[in-house]
Amino acid sequence: MRKARVVTPHRVIQNGYVAIESERIVDVGDEPYRGREGLDELYLNGMTVGPGFIDTHIHGAFGIDLSTATPSEIARVSEELVKYGVTSFVPTAVTLPREDLSRFCRNVLTASKQASGARILGIHLEGPFLNPKRAGAQNPEYMRPASVVELEELVDASGRLLKSITIAPEVDGATELIRSAAVMGIVVQVGHTDATYSKTVEAIVLGATKATHLYNAMSGIHHRTPGAALALLQAKSTYLELIVDFVHVAPEVVKFTVEYAGYRRVVLISDSISAAEAPEGLYKLGDVDIEVREGIARLAGKDVLAGSTLTMKQAFFNTVSLGFRLEEAFYMASTAPAESLGVGLDVGSVVPGRRADLVVLGRDGDVAATFIGGKLVYARKGFTE
Repeated sequence: MRKARVVTPHRVIQNGYVAIESERIVDVGDEPYRGREGLDELYLNGMTVGPGFIDTHIHGAFGIDLSTATPSEIARVSEELVKYGVTSFVPTAVTLPREDLSRFCRNVLTASKQASGARILGIHLEGPFLNPKRAGAQNPEYMRPASVVELEELVDASGRLLKSITIAPEVDGATELIRSAAVMGIVVQVGHTDATYSKTVEAIVLGATKATHLYNAMSGIHHRTPGAALALLQAKSTYLELIVDFVHVAPEVVKFTVEYAGYRRVVLISDSISAAEAPEGLYKLGDVDIEVREGIARLAGKDVLAGSTLTMKQAFFNTVSLGFRLEEAFYMASTAPAESLGVGLDVGSVVPGRRADLVVLGRDGDVAATFIGGKLVYARKGFTE
């Protein structure tokens, strides 16, 4: 890729190049390129190249609910996401009965071997070890005490593709589960919790390293009773998921969070449900009825938010609209998500050695093309003209 604006974690190269061999980035720098000969050249003439977006918390899109989807449906989501600049994603299940969660894990494992679009980086279980008082749009009937035995069953069902699990630190058995998950290399996220500040700090000490959609479905910030949100915000070792649709979190709070915690800790997510990029109307999230009106998903008949219809592309653009620099927005949409899952040395940034999973923004700022492993997997009309 030649004559492009290249966004790296360290600087923006205004007139630069990205050299790719064997699916990986081998060189990045300022023009003119004087490196290896014989590489195919693609001149981008001022377009912007950055790391492909990585969605570590997605329940569905395009009319497909990932919690109950077949492997072929999951693969279809993979193929559609590249149109929005997404090069990796983590299918996320809501709380379900034990056998249904095992089926979800097996289906994602199968899909990971079939998908030809965005990479499936792993599996995220948003439950079932959550607090029913903070159920949000999930079915509280299926929420249960934490069980290491069940976790091990799910790890086996996933073929060890299980990367992260959201738990409420106050539920029975949570302490043992956090310890065990950390030993197994599973990222523990704190969410759907009514935990006190001190209980949340205890979970972080035990090994929790990420907040599930910070501020939403958790005890908040109060000047006399600080809750989970404040503990997670203050802990420098934790990554913070944010749904930047300006519905789940107000723009002012998004801006405060990034400025306080630093952009390197913030992980943009879609938390999208099957209604994303689909007509408004009635949908399912697991077995829960969802109604989407004016782009906002709520529990049917109730004023309770139920995931989002956000795309990672829009989350990125919304973040930029708040005044954050391009390299900061890319870090939150790509680099921090990869680092939060422990795969930052493989994907998520435009530096030599990483996979060439890249998004190209046209001069109008919209997604013009997506590359996975250096291969063009999506191009809008006129991209190569």
